[in-house]
Amino acid sequence: MESHGSLENHTSAWGLANSITIQMTLRAAVELNVFNIIAKSGPGAHLTSKEIVSQIPNPNPTLAGENLERMLKLLSVHSLLSTSVRPNSIDKTKQETSYGLTKEALCLVPNEDGVSFAPVVVLGSEMLVAKSFYMLKYKVLEPESSPFLKAHGESFYDYMSNKPELCQLFDKVMEVNSYLYFDHKVFEVYKGFEEVKELMDVGGGDGTAIAKIVSVYPHIQGINFNLPSVVSKAPNLQGVEHVSGDMFEFIPKTQSIMLMLVLHNWDDEHCKKILRNCWEAIPDYGKVIVVEPFVMPELVEETPEMKRILYYDVIMMTLFPGGKERTTVELDILAKSVGFVETKIFPLPRGSHVIEFLKGGSVGLLDK
Repeated sequence: MESHGSLENHTSAWGLANSITIQMTLRAAVELNVFNIIAKSGPGAHLTSKEIVSQIPNPNPTLAGENLERMLKLLSVHSLLSTSVRPNSIDKTKQETSYGLTKEALCLVPNEDGVSFAPVVVLGSEMLVAKSFYMLKYKVLEPESSPFLKAHGESFYDYMSNKPELCQLFDKVMEVNSYLYFDHKVFEVYKGFEEVKELMDVGGGDGTAIAKIVSVYPHIQGINFNLPSVVSKAPNLQGVEHVSGDMFEFIPKTQSIMLMLVLHNWDDEHCKKILRNCWEAIPDYGKVIVVEPFVMPELVEETPEMKRILYYDVIMMTLFPGGKERTTVELDILAKSVGFVETKIFPLPRGSHVIEFLKGGSVGLLDK
């Protein structure tokens, strides 16, 4: 029987086809400081578009307010803003809509530690990312190609090296990821830091993650190892020594190594190079601690965690040649291929994992 399509249930597809509209409207609201303006008015506050616009520099408040109103309406029907109706401040016979923050929007406002999800929203909607996704089809038409390379003529990291503002935004996103996926739950589930005396965070950004570990386990000597361009801008952190170098060339000798959000950026051969250098850097009783917030499950199910992992998997494929989210089995195979003899897996909430690669088997580090 010949199969025919149908437009009867097109609404869901229509929403997906126009999802860029909500993404870019959300970005605009972040850049206009809308969520912070509402938040600063106090818990549960609701402001009209006119009241919000009065705190945003613009040459035509009336027209600006009308345009913002249209954006706020769209955000409200996507549960990013709540609404309430009250009499118009000028004409009491009319009503006007005011907007407040929903639970979903609170992550876009800095918390008590000054961290918000806003940088992730901005980076994810940057033009360099959009242009790269425009080339995504070539991962099928030319399977060995890189969408980012096709779009920009150079790799993601080379491109960033010439864009200081983009580097700063990327560092903020890494800080958010570290905050989100390296929280107290890690220490509640994973006790492997207790036996570590020295820990080197390879590719650890500005050292935020290793500093957090040292604050919980003061007996650990923390080392942040990264490229000279990153280390030169890293802040002074208590208990952390910054060391510059290239993980593909050489990793200094150390007792234990942490890799957080590193392996998913690279293809298998580059991962093996990193892990081989880690293997050579640690003693026979040493271990590599891999922190992966986006480990791919063996079975695909329709859950919020699964959606998040699959989003990141396609993002990695788009931005980094060979980048991918791997299963624990795939990570174990990579580690064993360069000489590690044992893998220990510690599942965390929201699909995250801590994974240990042991060089010489299960031996206590504090006894060494």
